[in-house]
Amino acid sequence: MAIEAISSKPVVEPKAAVTRFLSDMARAAKRTFPSWHETLTVGIEECPLSFDDKRSVLEVHPLDDYYFAGVVALEASKIRKMFSDDQARELLSLIGEHVDAVAGRKDRAISDLVFFIISRVDLAVTTSSQKMPYDQVIKTILVRLGIDKVKATEHLMSDALYRHTLGEPLALGIPHWWATFTSKYCLGAPAPTIETLDTSGTQPRANNKPVNAARRKVPRRAAAF
Repeated sequence: MAIEAISSKPVVEPKAAVTRFLSDMARAAKRTFPSWHETLTVGIEECPLSFDDKRSVLEVHPLDDYYFAGVVALEASKIRKMFSDDQARELLSLIGEHVDAVAGRKDRAISDLVFFIISRVDLAVTTSSQKMPYDQVIKTILVRLGIDKVKATEHLMSDALYRHTLGEPLALGIPHWWATFTSKYCLGAPAPTIETLDTSGTQPRANNKPVNAARRKVPRRAAAF
């Protein structure tokens, strides 16, 4: 008879995992945003744009929020490959539910952008193994900034060196969070205490315990996370 192997890794509930994930991504985004913003600014400043056009890119858009969305999406795009369908749906749903609040926003601007970026990353990986996920994040943010719609800046979309430099903070500064998580923890709620009902028709003993009552199983405890 085959015996199912029980993992010795601590169990972490999905909500706790997502809470920690978003917190760590927020810190990583805050740490790497300045270098990303500097590269973006230099590229825009070198374009023959009017003062108002430059301002419309660098000051009107919430660049830190866009970058945070890119950081979250870059790591969240790996979830479907690392977890079962049900687990992936739950994790992604929780990310969508909480990411805007972590960014300090009351709308769904960040969560909508996160899932749009994930869809672009998924499409790029499906159609070509040569396309790097972080480059798709950069392209999507540049499109959101309207870089592709202005003649003076549209060349930045096809400038591979510029995009590579702009993508370095994402490629080098963002931790591989879910890979590290799965190496240390198991995802899932703690197993509930199970009592098997006695359906044999056996009468209870004097101490009111059924003869065939199953022993209680000790529930697995969720790890403090």
